[in-house]
Amino acid sequence: MYVIVNYHLQVVGAVDNGGDYKDIKLYNIDDDFTPILVDKKKFFFNGDECFFSSYNRKILLANHQEAFPIEVNFCGENEFYLSINGGFVSSNTTSLFVQAFCGEWERFYLIDEENLRIIRSAFKNGFYIQGNNTYVSPEKLEYDHKCIKFDNYVFDLKSIISAKKVGMNKLMLPREGLGLFIMELFNPLAYYSCFGSGEIIACMEESIYSLFTIGNFVGDILVITDQEKITFSEKLQPYLNRIHLQQANAYDFFDFTISRYMVYDLPIMDKYSPIMYIDCDIIINEDVNKIFHSAMGTDKVLFSEEFKVDTASPWFGGVHWYEAGQDYKLMDYGINSGIFLFKSIETAKELLFTVVQSMLHSQKVKLSREKGILETLDQPNLNYVLMAHFPNHFDVEILTQHVSHAANENFANIPLVGFAHFNGGLGNFGSRVDLMRKYVEYLLSNPKGDIEVGEKNYLSIS
Repeated sequence: MYVIVNYHLQVVGAVDNGGDYKDIKLYNIDDDFTPILVDKKKFFFNGDECFFSSYNRKILLANHQEAFPIEVNFCGENEFYLSINGGFVSSNTTSLFVQAFCGEWERFYLIDEENLRIIRSAFKNGFYIQGNNTYVSPEKLEYDHKCIKFDNYVFDLKSIISAKKVGMNKLMLPREGLGLFIMELFNPLAYYSCFGSGEIIACMEESIYSLFTIGNFVGDILVITDQEKITFSEKLQPYLNRIHLQQANAYDFFDFTISRYMVYDLPIMDKYSPIMYIDCDIIINEDVNKIFHSAMGTDKVLFSEEFKVDTASPWFGGVHWYEAGQDYKLMDYGINSGIFLFKSIETAKELLFTVVQSMLHSQKVKLSREKGILETLDQPNLNYVLMAHFPNHFDVEILTQHVSHAANENFANIPLVGFAHFNGGLGNFGSRVDLMRKYVEYLLSNPKGDIEVGEKNYLSIS
């Protein structure tokens, strides 16, 4: 699909007034709007075919052909005219369309919908320049209704129309004269797997709330769940437009744990970069945007180390290591599966797929010979897959310094490094959600400078 723009890079969209007709307006490319799309034959708005018509010097949109239709004349690969009784359709300064004879606005142009998505994201969250891995913040982008520019780069209508998407989240634009410019999307996503109801949803809500309020997260949230609908608490209401649900079938704990890896075929994943998985029992206690940016400089998947290990621990792939004949090196650290980060779904797809296949195979082995449930859990399979098949495709140095595992009720001792993982005991709290909620309240009621924290320690287990 394509979006419609005029000479000044303004996008044709519609205002849904709840009736049969919709008012046509022009929007800046960095505005939040729903554009009218065209496949070079038919026009669509919100997925439904639509038709242009004229009334009282205004252009309207309807779901049926009107008595006063607007004629559409495609005149080139990415160009077309709209006309009424031989007069060109253009626009006045109020952004409402009228019949006029205004040369530079008579012709409309088509920009690939996906290209516009990347450009709009650049105005929202910035982007990276491929080649030197330089981040350009949205504040540096200028848009003067004829071109987009920053520093010494200028991209006009011709350049944007000619842009080509590279992979899922890169846009290649021809520069004036020789040379190409490639912008790489920075549109972060954090996703959760949350199955069942009650306490697990409440824990996730605390995590999401801390991600927005304390972590200053600029991206979107995806919740993979077995629920048709989740009624979020009042404090998350300001963020609902950034929270998306993906329903999945789940019948037991195995389905719940495998779901965090079965995301490589979800279409929504293609629109984001970077992407982080977060367990529902993790609270964010520091600004995390720098952490998300760290994933843009590597194609490796980032994991966090939970324990130092000196022997093959069953919790970290030890049984798999023994049964596979020890034909690969035992890692001296145990990776926690509760949080991981990757640049794009393209860079992580093969690894995630292999973990899924390892878990499914382990499940078959367990059922055939009554093997213990531990070997079917996701964390042992993840550690095995990393050791045996992807020893050079992951990193533990970057993320480990930002995660504190086994966080407990001693709030003052939890390092303010980014993520506090409450995967330990409950202490004096009646439930995990009570513990997490109190910690969020503690963080919000104590300015960062007033919180004294201890140093992070690592345990050695066998």
